[in-house]
Order: sequence, then C-alpha cells, then structure tokens
Amino acid sequence: MKTLVRATLPLALAAAPLAGQGVLEFDGSPLVYEDRILEREHDADRSLVHSEDRYVVVHLAENRVFVFEGERAIWSAPAGTGDGFRLETSTHSWDFSTPKGMFKIKRMEKDPVWQAPDWWYVENNRPIPAYDHPSRFHPGEMGNSAVYLGDGLAIHGTRYPNLLLNPDPEARRVSHGCIRLTNESARELMHLVDVGATVLVY
Repeated sequence: MKTLVRATLPLALAAAPLAGQGVLEFDGSPLVYEDRILEREHDADRSLVHSEDRYVVVHLAENRVFVFEGERAIWSAPAGTGDGFRLETSTHSWDFSTPKGMFKIKRMEKDPVWQAPDWWYVENNRPIPAYDHPSRFHPGEMGNSAVYLGDGLAIHGTRYPNLLLNPDPEARRVSHGCIRLTNESARELMHLVDVGATVLVY
C-alpha cells in the first residue's frame, strides 16, 4: 500500500496573469499558475488548479509526477523528462525539452504503440520513411500505459525503468520531451485520473 504524499507549494508569483489574481483561463476553467517550489511531506497552502476533480502536476525541477485532490497530493512517482538536447538538419530543428503549460488529458491507452517521428530516423542515421510505413510502429517502446496530452506529448511507461530510479532529479532528464514513468506508476496513474483532467507541467 502506498503512503500518501503531500506537497508544500509556497506562493511566489512569477507574474500576475490576471489582474494580480494568479489565475489563468484554460478551456473555460480557471487555473492557478504560479512559480512555486515543490517540497514533499507537507500540505499546500491552496490548490494549484481550481478544480473539483483530481489533477496532475509534473514538477520539472524535481522530475516528479503528482496527483492532487485540491491542496493534497495523494500520489507521486519519480519521472523522466526531456533532456533539452537540440537536433537540427538543413530543413528541420527539434528541441527535446518537456513543454511547460496547462494541458488536458485527451485519451489514455493500455499497451500503446509508439509511432516513430522523423527525428528518430535522423538521430539513428536512417532514411525517413512515409508517415504510415510499418517501420515507424514500435510496440512496447512506451511501456504498458500512456496518458496523451496532445501535440505528441504523453505521460507513459518505459522499457528502461532503471533510468528513472536515480535519486538525483537532474539524472532523470532522459527523454525526448515526453514524461516517463515506470510501467507500474504509469498504470497506476491511469487508474487515478480521468480523461479531461488538467495537467500542469512546470
């Protein structure tokens, strides 16, 4: 049985997004968006996201994924995030940082199949095939579960859980932008939140 994890989120506004209220609108819902430091083992002073439902927080400095109910973190797991590397060709450029912002869970999938994007072929010195070519489809690459946030971004499992076990958050910057969890944690996350839930990545 997992221990509940709680988080302290000091109020340190980076900027006042809406008349000093520290709230942004996202898909018609008000959301708190503040620059806060996450420390586990404490209560938050108030909810990061104005929502009656559970929501997800991906804290990039700590490289950790949290599920919150209001001010209380009820679950968390270490995560792997983008390594920030840039790959460029004469016609394209890719930035492998994890994008920050507010997202909604678009869909969830068990046993997802990864469709390799063009950068994977460039990175591996292979010719780029047609978009729907069979060589692009890689079963197991995203582990056993995926939570899709749109625009090619997902929280998903991995074939390499050892990369997520280093206690140093900096050492867990191992992805091309997606948020990786162990397969166990990715499957647990799917059972804790619903499609449509808010995800704050910062």
